[in-house]
Order: sequence, then structure tokens, then C-alpha cells
Amino acid sequence: MSPAHRAPFSLRRWLALLFRQPPQGLYRRPCLYQSGDRMEIEHFEAILAYDETRLRLQLPRGQLTIYGEQLQIETLTARRITLRGCFVRTDYTTEHTATGQRPTGHLPDRRPSWNPFVSGPR
Repeated sequence: MSPAHRAPFSLRRWLALLFRQPPQGLYRRPCLYQSGDRMEIEHFEAILAYDETRLRLQLPRGQLTIYGEQLQIETLTARRITLRGCFVRTDYTTEHTATGQRPTGHLPDRRPSWNPFVSGPR
């Protein structure tokens, strides 16, 4: 019998695939949600700087900076922060970007080689 005409999964196999566990560490990754004038960030490590126009957070593999106007912290817990304000932009810098070093394997270099506007080491 050809692979295209195989018998369907058994009910037990189908349920096992449906309810399998997610990859390890999935629920500990930083998450950012925005809806209108509210933004929620989960799983950050520390607040590095805060004023009405900027919030800088330390994440496990870099720093997240949120720029805006009239930024106010609504809620703050050990791993979650909720902001309210007019958001202008966000910047994410990895640790190797801040120190000028290239990544050590866990962050691939995704710059296209054909782009003439990208400078720096390849």
C-alpha cells in the first residue's frame, strides 16, 4: 500500500499528538502584548530605566526599550509589567550588540549577504 493511502492514526495516537507537551522553556520566554494604549510584558528580569518617555527592561538574552509619551506603569509583579501610554517604538538589543561582539552560536546572523546597505563583519 502506498504511503498516501495509509490507514489513519488510531484514536490513542491522535490524542497523544493532540495533547503533547510544548517544547521545554516555552512558557518562560519573554512575551509582549499590545492593545491600544496598553502594553504587557511578561518574563523580564529587571527594570533598568524608567521615565514618562522610556522604559528599558533586561530580558534573558538582551534589553528591550519602549519609547512613548506619558508612559505609566499600571501593574508590576515579579515577572509581568503593564504599561499605559502612547507607544512610539520599541528597540531590542541583544547582549552581543551592546558589547560589539558577534553571537556565540545561540543567535544566528540573519543578515542577507546580498544587501549592500548592511555594513560590518559577516
